[in-house]
Amino acid sequence: MNPKQEIGWKYIERIRDLLYCIFLFFMPFTQALTFNVGFPLKFSELALFALSFLYIFFNKRVVMPKPLFFVLSLLFIVVTTSLLINLFWNYPYQLREYQTRFSYTGDSIARYVYFILALLSFFVSLDIFLQNRRRYIKVWIWGALVAAGYSFYLSSFSFLGLHVILLPGMTDVQVAPILGRNIIRCGTFLEGNMMGLYLVLSAILCFYIKWFKAGVFLLLSVFTTISTLSIVAVFLFIVIYFKQSLFKRKYVAIALPALVILALGIYLFSQTEVYEKYVYKKIFANTSKISDPMAFSKADRVFNIEDAYRMGWGNPVWGVGLSNYARHYDRYSNTAGYEPGFIKEMLRAGSKVIPNNIYLELWSESGGTTLILFLALFCILLYYSRQDATNTLFAALLCMLLCFVAYPSFIMIYLWAFMALPVADHILRITNIQSNKS
Repeated sequence: MNPKQEIGWKYIERIRDLLYCIFLFFMPFTQALTFNVGFPLKFSELALFALSFLYIFFNKRVVMPKPLFFVLSLLFIVVTTSLLINLFWNYPYQLREYQTRFSYTGDSIARYVYFILALLSFFVSLDIFLQNRRRYIKVWIWGALVAAGYSFYLSSFSFLGLHVILLPGMTDVQVAPILGRNIIRCGTFLEGNMMGLYLVLSAILCFYIKWFKAGVFLLLSVFTTISTLSIVAVFLFIVIYFKQSLFKRKYVAIALPALVILALGIYLFSQTEVYEKYVYKKIFANTSKISDPMAFSKADRVFNIEDAYRMGWGNPVWGVGLSNYARHYDRYSNTAGYEPGFIKEMLRAGSKVIPNNIYLELWSESGGTTLILFLALFCILLYYSRQDATNTLFAALLCMLLCFVAYPSFIMIYLWAFMALPVADHILRITNIQSNKS
């Protein structure tokens, strides 16, 4: 920035701080509190738009390690090229037709805009955490606590059969039948898997700044989402976080009873209907005859995975284009070995389907190079997080990689905002080391 821009940047410090807080606090409210301006824009996204304009207007540069900048630049170039190629490519077979929001081309472009927003979320969040890491993490956590409290309210009231009040902008909500009751499981998000991973990451932020009580509450709130992989991620984080201190002599008196209680709790949970339906059957259900709803769920996911895998092999370089998975779904589907009644349900004629797996979403829609770059990005983040003194960020990234197996989209803003934290932690740690040496 030139001197005038630096003065202007400093002058709007309070405005920027307000926008930072709105961006972080309202991130969980993706299905609520929306402004419908052509399509729903959330408070968090509007704040991000405003912040992005300010960063560009004042030519504010964000400090970033060169390897990370290189990978993100390549990712942007490859995704952009994939979009442009597929906007004008003619395929020699009939593409699926379904109702769209903006048209097929418009939906692809809108998806690309959200990809740009995700990148902007990363850059802005990195600068936020470099400015005042602890303050803005607290703002994130307070937003998560509000969302988690509301999620508890929705799940408990719906379980009791009581009327629930939906926030402005909420339309359809996901429900799960448990013990004869329909429990709302998505919280403030569109689906349970989105809410589950958000709560896991928010809980880990609590442990990162040593807000342990809030962290425990958020970990418990993950169970309201009934998201299988998110619940598994909770236990994965606990194991990784406590692995170094669990068997130290001074903690043995606490650790051993805690392990016994945890083992007993897991055993009791494994005897419940919830475990049978949403964990065991989702993983081990026999799909040769689809007579059980959870077996259907597993077979449906396997079918989509196989479809996306074949789609990627058919278009390995540039994929089929952002938001175009459903258009090519029929071409790469293989119904051999499935019951006739089930085939009709899986094909979902005339509807837009998604891979529901980030790795296969990238592989099928943007090609193998995009998938490799995305994984390279996470390798860099994992490397940076290994030096984290709190022993939380590495575990958080592993939880993300696990949950991506059944996650609807790689462009969720909160994912990219969190991914900026290991980078900021790394930069600040290196800066402190260099300052101490000098």
